[in-house]
Amino acid sequence: MTKTHRLSKHPLYGVRNGMKQRCGNSNNGKFKNYGARGIKVCEDWANNFENFYKWAMANGYKQGLTIDRIDVNGDYCPENCRWVSQKVQQNNRRNNHLITCDGVTRTLAEWSALSGIHELTINRRLENGVPPEIAIRVERIKDTRITINGETDSMNGWNARMGYSNHLVSSRVERGWDPVKAVLTPPRKGNYTHAS
Repeated sequence: MTKTHRLSKHPLYGVRNGMKQRCGNSNNGKFKNYGARGIKVCEDWANNFENFYKWAMANGYKQGLTIDRIDVNGDYCPENCRWVSQKVQQNNRRNNHLITCDGVTRTLAEWSALSGIHELTINRRLENGVPPEIAIRVERIKDTRITINGETDSMNGWNARMGYSNHLVSSRVERGWDPVKAVLTPPRKGNYTHAS
């Protein structure tokens, strides 16, 4: 008679089964992102639930946490896995938008949470060529202060001083212009697109 581990109803049994399905069953809906990319469950875990269970219990497993591969291109194995919250796992996805600012790389979602600026706003600014240091840190680009020849004013203040339309300078800065150039370059007449 074969001795069993009597843990088949434990949540970790389902976790291990899910890993094996994603990595080994081509009919599984998630196989294309796992097994088809060559990601495997290590033999020690695939062949022996008790080994996986012991590793999980010794490495921080708690109900509500999910298994996360530290290297998203690596296998499910003790050296490459950890237990994390769903939020941390979402920040470790292959398709995350990573942004480096002052030498620190984080996901768009992480920068948004830290700065309080909506992800869509940061993303739009970056797509328009705004440097990360401004896109992530300046709550409202219109509030940016610009100093020229020792005089500092808001973007709208410079618009008024130069006789520009209300949003010309901020529109240019949003598209990635250097703020000083955005103030000092006179607008062209008629229909045009701003040079970058």
